[in-house]
Amino acid sequence: MLSDKFTTLAEMVKERVREGRGRVAFRELIKWAEGTEIGSPFVLYAIVKDLLDREELVAPEGYEELPELMTWPVPKVVSLPEAARAVEEAEETEAKELVEEVPQKPRLELDVERLDEDLKKALYYLSEYWSVGEIRFKVDLKRLGVRDPDKILLKLLDMGVVELTASGVLNLKVELPKLKKRPSLSELL
Repeated sequence: MLSDKFTTLAEMVKERVREGRGRVAFRELIKWAEGTEIGSPFVLYAIVKDLLDREELVAPEGYEELPELMTWPVPKVVSLPEAARAVEEAEETEAKELVEEVPQKPRLELDVERLDEDLKKALYYLSEYWSVGEIRFKVDLKRLGVRDPDKILLKLLDMGVVELTASGVLNLKVELPKLKKRPSLSELL
C-alpha cells in the first residue's frame, strides 16, 4: 500500500515538473509540496531522489545543500530528461551560430622563409603576442636583434598584417601561417 501511495506522489511531482515546462527549481518544489499531500521537504526529497535514481528526472544544474534538509545535497533544478535534452540541443545550436558569426581572420599568404630576417623575427613575435603595446613591441624587437623596429612596424602596417589602435595597441589582423621557430643552440644540445 505504501508503494502505491509513493507512486501516486511521484506522479504528482512529475506532473508539477511538466507544468513547469519540463524543469523546476527544487526550492520551488518545496513550496509547492507544502500545499499538497507531500507536505514535508523530507518526503519530497525521498520522492525526487527515487525519480532521479530511476532516471525519470535529471538534475541538469548539479546539486546544492539546503539547511532545511540538514544540508543534504539536493538538485538545484529537476527536469524531465527530454526537456533537459531539448535545452542542451538549443544551447549547442546557439553556440554553433555564435561561432559561425565570428568573422575569421584572413590568412596571410606569403612565403615566410623568403622574407628578410628582421621581418621574420617580427612575424615570429606576433605569432605569440598577437596584441601588444606599440612601445613593448618595439622594445622586444630590439631585444630580438631587429635593427630598425620602426621600419618593420611600418612595413607590417603597409602589408595589412597589423593595425595600430588610437590607444597605442598593436593587433594582429591576419592569421599567420604556422611558423617554425628556429631551435636555439641549447635546444640542439
